Formats: sequence, structure tokens, C-alpha cells
Amino acid sequence: MDLTALRYFVTTAEYGSITKAAAHLYVAQPAVSRQIRKLEEDLGVRLLTRTAQGVTLTGQGEHLYRRATGLLQGLSQTRTEVQNWGAEPSGPVSVALMPAVGSLVAPPLVARLRGTYPKIQLRLAEGLSAFISDGVLDGRFDLGLFHADQETAALESTLLLDEPMFLIGPGAGAPPKRPSRRAPLKSGELPNYPLLLPGQPNPLRRAIDRLAAESGLKLDIRETVDSTSIIKRLVAAGLGYTVQCYSFVHEEVTRGDLSIRPLAVDGLSRNWTLASLAGRPPVSAVAAVAGLLRDIAAGLADTHRWGPPQG
Repeated sequence: MDLTALRYFVTTAEYGSITKAAAHLYVAQPAVSRQIRKLEEDLGVRLLTRTAQGVTLTGQGEHLYRRATGLLQGLSQTRTEVQNWGAEPSGPVSVALMPAVGSLVAPPLVARLRGTYPKIQLRLAEGLSAFISDGVLDGRFDLGLFHADQETAALESTLLLDEPMFLIGPGAGAPPKRPSRRAPLKSGELPNYPLLLPGQPNPLRRAIDRLAAESGLKLDIRETVDSTSIIKRLVAAGLGYTVQCYSFVHEEVTRGDLSIRPLAVDGLSRNWTLASLAGRPPVSAVAAVAGLLRDIAAGLADTHRWGPPQG
């Protein structure tokens, strides 16, 4: 496969339009069409479906896009590394964070990168664990920070820390005057609460389903919601409860929109796992960002109590 054709195809897929892709690439529109047609002929498949609004990816096109994105990013990184061999870390690094972690990790990560490694171009993304792990495997992300409940041979994973879980409920509408001192909720009490949870294959959902099966509990799961922001809004509206860590809701608890109650459930916690593609040659820029993420997590583990401040 020709790298120019791949680059034109990826750009077209990202913009959803051959015309917009050509403008971005500073080439004539027929040149983009010609390269994509050449790529389709080379592979013997149709990659794009042309419509009046632009183009959409076929199934084969979607698969090639995911693979080609990682390949082109890796080539760009390799080019930068070779050109700057022995110099300070530089070049693009893509990092995907699970939603609750993003608000805690992204600000110090960006601040430290600007001060320590100004030549690294950081690209941040946010998503659920399955999205992140798939993205690291596909090469779309250099690093992923997510909750992992099982090992994947193709990923090189490092456990950074563990957070305890809480039952999250609606708040009183005003910041609490003092932290809740209610007794921890036992697993046998969970069926009394209508739950709003993400669906499979979310690691938290797997852990809760496993707990229910092992304990013989019949949980009252009302809706399956694969969006952290929607779950929080539904809980705040009094439409159910959810199970999560404190970092997931610390801002809402501080405002009084949500409340929390400790869970006395063994084995139910959320880990922070830093993952990269196993067997990948070391890249100094990626290693530098990974080091910063480890330092930030260690600092949080030392100073953050994973619950509302007591006093």
C-alpha cells in the first residue's frame, strides 16, 4: 500500500469529504480521488461510499482507517525520533483517559509537559475503558489510562493505584455542611436501590455482575447507560443510583448535586491502569509522558483520600 494513498484516505475519512480533505492537504481534488481509487483497486475492496453530503466509510474502510491511523502516527513519531536522536523528547503523543480521571490528570499533565517537555505535541482523548483499550491496540493512542479488570497479552500494563467505590445518589441541592457519616452500605443492601449502570463489556459492570452472581443478589438495574455524564444527570434528577469512585463525582458532591455513601464490598474497586502496545520499540516522547502520568498518579495516591474531606 502506498503511504500517500493511505494518508489521503485517512484525511478524507476524518473530514468526511474529498473536497475538504483536498483543501486540508493543499492538493487538487482529483488527486485525492485518484489516490483513493488506486488504494481501492490495490486492495480489491470498496473503502468509501459517495453521497451528496460527502463520503462515509464501508466496513472495510472503517477497519483500514483504524489501522492506518495508528500506522501513520507511528511513522510520524519514528521520523521525529530519528531526526532528533539524542535531543530532548519531541513529537506527537496521543493519550486517552477515562472520563473521571481526565479532570484530575489532564491539567497537571499539560502543565508539566509545557514546562518540562515543550517539544512534545500532546493529543488527549476521553472514553470508556473498551474504547481506550481498543484504541491502544489499534495504534490510535500511544497510551491509555483506564480501568482494567483483565489482562490483555497485546498490552503492556502498569497498575498505578486503586480507588474504593461508593453508592452515588441524588444530593440535597446545596453543598453539605459536613461529610456524611452514614455507615458503609453492605452488598446485601444493594438490591434495595434502583441502579443506573454502564453495559457490558464495561469493567465496572462486569465486576458488579460478578459480585451479584457470587452473592446470589438480584440487583434492580433500571437502565443501561454508556455515558458518564448522562448517568450523573439521571442520578442528580432522582431517577436512580449508581456505583462509582469518588473522583467520578467529586465536583458534583462539592456542589451538593450528588451524595455518596461508602460501600463495604470486598473486591469492588477501580484501578488506574496505564497501558501501551506490547512489543513496541521505545519512543522517548511516549516514555516521557508515561513517566509524568505515573508521577501524577503517585502524587494523588499519597495526598488524595478518595473520598470527601473529613472535618
